[in-house]
Amino acid sequence: MPGAALDGSDYVILAVYMLAVVCLGSWVGRGQTSTAGYLLAERKSHWFVVCVSIIATDLSAVSYMGVPGWLYRHDLKYFMASAFSPLIMLLVVVVFVRTYHRLGVVTVYEYLEHRFHPISRTVIAVLFLFQRGVWLAGAIYIPCVAVVTTTRLPLIACILTLGLLTTLYTVLGGMKAVLWTDFLQFLVLIGGLFVMIGVLLASFHWDIPGVWAQASRMIAADSRTPHTTMIDWRFDLWTEAAIWGLFLHLVTYQMGSYGADQVIAQRYFTMDNFRRIARSVVGSGFLTVGVVYALAFLGILLVVYYDRHPHLAASLNRPDEILPHFVASVLPGGVRGVIIAAILAATMSSVSSALNSFAAVGVMDLYKRHVNPTDPSEAHLTRLAKLTTLVCGIAATLAAVWVSTFQTTILQTVASLASKFIGPITGIFLMGALTKRANVVGVIVGAVVGLVLAILVDYEPLRSNVNWMWIAPLTCLACFVSGYTASLLSPGFGRKGPGAGMRRTRGGHVESSGEAHV
Repeated sequence: MPGAALDGSDYVILAVYMLAVVCLGSWVGRGQTSTAGYLLAERKSHWFVVCVSIIATDLSAVSYMGVPGWLYRHDLKYFMASAFSPLIMLLVVVVFVRTYHRLGVVTVYEYLEHRFHPISRTVIAVLFLFQRGVWLAGAIYIPCVAVVTTTRLPLIACILTLGLLTTLYTVLGGMKAVLWTDFLQFLVLIGGLFVMIGVLLASFHWDIPGVWAQASRMIAADSRTPHTTMIDWRFDLWTEAAIWGLFLHLVTYQMGSYGADQVIAQRYFTMDNFRRIARSVVGSGFLTVGVVYALAFLGILLVVYYDRHPHLAASLNRPDEILPHFVASVLPGGVRGVIIAAILAATMSSVSSALNSFAAVGVMDLYKRHVNPTDPSEAHLTRLAKLTTLVCGIAATLAAVWVSTFQTTILQTVASLASKFIGPITGIFLMGALTKRANVVGVIVGAVVGLVLAILVDYEPLRSNVNWMWIAPLTCLACFVSGYTASLLSPGFGRKGPGAGMRRTRGGHVESSGEAHV
């Protein structure tokens, strides 16, 4: 691909920056010998650090590169529903977080055992590993596209280097490393975002109305609508990003990601005060709106810039290359290195978040629950958590190599694959939180029905009739309805009320109470 290669200063910045991130992550989490320290940062984290960490984990380079890539082929419809994020975050606090805090759990799947049955905890923990594993593979692959575009290094070598370096400092640093690297890299990402917006606006002589007018006349290749189109009011299953399907997709995805996903929820458990937890969750919703809209604005600017510079557009191989191509071809030396380093570092912090949560689920929900339930020592569990992190990091890196063979856009690939799991998982947690009569039979039936439906809609002729944005809400609804119906037909099988069977002691630990907390 034509374009300016990185110069010496860029490579120095890249090397120093990545080394600094690895050293920071390893240093802040040094000396941890307990699971409370390694997995939960001793429950003493600051609410604003957690707030930033939440959004840094969920957005990262997937959105940093995926949003401009999406807009190059589509329009603004996909991003308008982000305005509902603060309200959805408030629902997450009311429906899920309040209960988790009262119980003092280490993973969200502990709640399922006491609400339903031990098997439900295991089933959903395994589903989580698959669903987030898909996301993690994409999160490792995405920034490597930027590196390859600007440095001409081999893609596979970039994936292996990024994945293994991230795994290294996560193994050494634990949750404290995750939180502080998230915080640092989010600040760098936002700085890089506004630098690119400023460079583009300066090239347009700050003529924002003129840029918008030109974008409104340009027809997106895939959506067949102007790039500035914001809302499509049609209600059907095949129109991409119609407002109804988009809203339901966002509600399902965010309720599942922020309420039933250990990667995000583990941050809530790093604080011991409910008000601070609620502040961090709702605050992340407001931050999400600002960041997504800023990224969408950057995408519009890039669309117009490449339309005015057709020689640049001619050298693009795929939409997801537009941001790194702009960095390599237009930005001056030094600035290029900072932005590429920011993309890599943000991804490293997001990947480390997932790996740390994998360790929590693997150790607490699977190993301690099924393999060695006889109260193993803290030192033993901490060593096992580090080993689990190492194994999962290697597996995710190899999965990223597989994802690199896909030909669709990043945002669509990752979101459509993850949607197959997020719907059933969300449906099961909603059954537990919103109903009293749901039981373990309903959990199993709902999970099977939701996953089968997700697989079916991915095959012809349904694939051409059901847009991928409907997968999550449809499978969530199917899981909830079928699961609750099965529960009503099988009373007495482990039925408990929401929050049943657990209580939080003064020391913050969880004990079986033998009664339901409704």
